[in-house]
Amino acid sequence: MYSIPDLQTFVTVAKNAGITSAANQMGISAATASHRIAKLEHALNVTLFHRNSRMFRLTDEGQVFLERVDAILEDLQQAELEVGSGTPRLKGHLRVTMSPWILSRFIMPEIGAFRRANPDLTIEFLAVDRFVPLVEEGQDCAIRVGQLADSSLVATKLCDNHRIICAAPTLLQQHGIPETIDDLRDMSWVCLPWQTRFDVKDAKGRKLPFSAPTSIAVSNSDMLTTGAVEGLGLAVKSRMAVKTELDQGALVEVLPGCLHAPEAPIWYVFTAESRAGRKTKAFQEVARRAFQR
Repeated sequence: MYSIPDLQTFVTVAKNAGITSAANQMGISAATASHRIAKLEHALNVTLFHRNSRMFRLTDEGQVFLERVDAILEDLQQAELEVGSGTPRLKGHLRVTMSPWILSRFIMPEIGAFRRANPDLTIEFLAVDRFVPLVEEGQDCAIRVGQLADSSLVATKLCDNHRIICAAPTLLQQHGIPETIDDLRDMSWVCLPWQTRFDVKDAKGRKLPFSAPTSIAVSNSDMLTTGAVEGLGLAVKSRMAVKTELDQGALVEVLPGCLHAPEAPIWYVFTAESRAGRKTKAFQEVARRAFQR
């Protein structure tokens, strides 16, 4: 017969897609983790994982078992809290994805207190500017910027936000202040690779496609800010991402209101099928406080 530690090991191995990383996370040997999985498969009389030297992923039966067991373990933890000391400390591992500027400027200042309150919880941040599908990449939740297209997500708006075009004063001193859309075409730009084409408005408010003459492309939003501050080109940024630079005069807004549909609200999202439960809800409160600060 299998035990709760066997189930916990199975869930951890499934979420880490491997024995060694799961064992390290749990503080046990890889041999122990492997033995627990074999014991569980023998008791259930099913194969839970496809594995070879390069691959370790759930079978269809393993995926069904994971969804049920993860929820059961979460309920068990909640039951222990309700009948025990009631201490609301969280356990396990939480995976969260967001843009680098959100992590560095908003979330990291809140993490110290959250970790002190929940020392048994580990957190893994995937800080990237690309779109990350939560289920496919094993993420529990995300903080996203802009309009949401995936209706299957449970979403809570954290705050309003707008995108702007900005530049360093030194750049404008050298090349002049753009006053029209045509002036923007004569300037150098620093862009994210997928943000070189966007829509602007002309003097009559008509929507126009715009291709930024990119001189430097970077794949990281924090580096995009650095490039703009260094005077390497104009940049499209979330106003919240460069508020400090705007306040300090390191960046200034260029042609205010020229972007078409500049609204880019900040959202906290997770899937309706998420089994992280209390952890995602607790981290949602962290995110809420971060954007209220």
